[in-house]
Amino acid sequence: MNKELLERVVAAFKEGKPAEEVRTELVSQGFLEEDVIEAIQRIRGGTKSREDEKNNRLLSIKEVLDRIGYGFAPVQFINILFYLTGAGFFLIGVINGLKTILSLLISSFLQEYAKLKPISKKFMSKAGIVFGLSFLFIAFAIVIKSLPLFSLALLIGSVGVVTYGDLYHSLVEQTLKKEKMGKFLLGISHYGVLITGVSFLISGYLFDKFPMMNATRIMLFGRSIPVYGYLVSFEITAIAFILSGYVLHYVKEKQPVEVGSVKGLIRGYYFRIKTQTKTFFQNKYLLTLLFASSITGLVQILGNSYYGIFIYDKFRFTALGGFMNVAIIFAFAIIVSFLGPPFSKYLNKKVGLAPTLVFGTLLLAMMPLVAAYNPHFMSISIANALSVLGAAILGVSQGLLVRKLLTEHLRRLYFAALSLAVIIPFIILIPLGSWLAQTYGLIILFKVLATILLVLAAPAYFVLVVMANKLRL
Repeated sequence: MNKELLERVVAAFKEGKPAEEVRTELVSQGFLEEDVIEAIQRIRGGTKSREDEKNNRLLSIKEVLDRIGYGFAPVQFINILFYLTGAGFFLIGVINGLKTILSLLISSFLQEYAKLKPISKKFMSKAGIVFGLSFLFIAFAIVIKSLPLFSLALLIGSVGVVTYGDLYHSLVEQTLKKEKMGKFLLGISHYGVLITGVSFLISGYLFDKFPMMNATRIMLFGRSIPVYGYLVSFEITAIAFILSGYVLHYVKEKQPVEVGSVKGLIRGYYFRIKTQTKTFFQNKYLLTLLFASSITGLVQILGNSYYGIFIYDKFRFTALGGFMNVAIIFAFAIIVSFLGPPFSKYLNKKVGLAPTLVFGTLLLAMMPLVAAYNPHFMSISIANALSVLGAAILGVSQGLLVRKLLTEHLRRLYFAALSLAVIIPFIILIPLGSWLAQTYGLIILFKVLATILLVLAAPAYFVLVVMANKLRL
């Protein structure tokens, strides 16, 4: 345990500060949140009520089920199945873009709605069930080879997962303070990575062991039944999310108080967005951050739409087989991404935020660069892991940059308006990138994505440093 951190926690408690304020303050100073919470628990003693203990168990079970669900139906496999069902690169890219845009809109609206009226666990549970069932609709779309149904199932799934995820995080914040969490739940980001990675590998094995063509058949009740790996994996995913939603019913929540009328919510929401957007575009710091965030977001959306397909096509007849190769490469990347937050904060302390942001951008460019110029199994495995690590570094570093660069008011404005502000460039650029992939192929698209990161995104962070030269970045 960091001695300096313990001393700061003790000093803060002597000043009479509440635990939540101490945690927020120390995290903003660059300490890892898990370390801060551990220090608070060590000093405060961490006594928990029976209700806290019960919620810890239930939320831990739910987290495990969620990680299994995500691991057995990874987005890379879904995009490959979309491709094998007959979708072109343009449709794949556009649907993935629509999923992102829908997610941003729904998330923004739910945040506003939840400020006025508490959302029941029953509604959250239904959202989780819808998300789980969407995978069964995807499986049915594959059977009947229906691209419209496949596209619709993907969009419905995105609505379900965003609703489910956003509301769940709000429920946890209201129900169980981090200082009261058990070690397993507090460290779920560590354990969850391993659970998801193992599930990913098992799913890859099932996909290859029981392929879509020349299906393995088993005798059941005197009949020969074909077994498809994707159907088994998606059933596991559906069951995991349905059970996860069911567990929510038993979580004892603290009833939040209604603080306003839902009547007129849409009009008020529109007015706030209009005001926030106007202020957003009048601030040079926010505009530059929007520019950099839009570029990195665009690259990640388009890249994640096609990387799995590219790897599947490139290595489907080598190494361990099509889906298993994809599973190994991305499971390795998932585990490496775990290093992102601590590594980015370490770099920030050693070299400053600006070099860390540029370094993260360069790492993000590794995957499209290697895929375009050196597409060998080992080099792509390493490049993809570095690219995912770069994305994690960028996420943490951008948050730290916003804290240092903007006042508290502008910070709230940035996080409230950013998700909606990036929609406009996404609507234009994602179809353009998808058309590029469809017309000229994935290699050309990867070269363009890498060039965009190196020529536009990395210099944008240097511009921010020049604009804020009075701050020590």
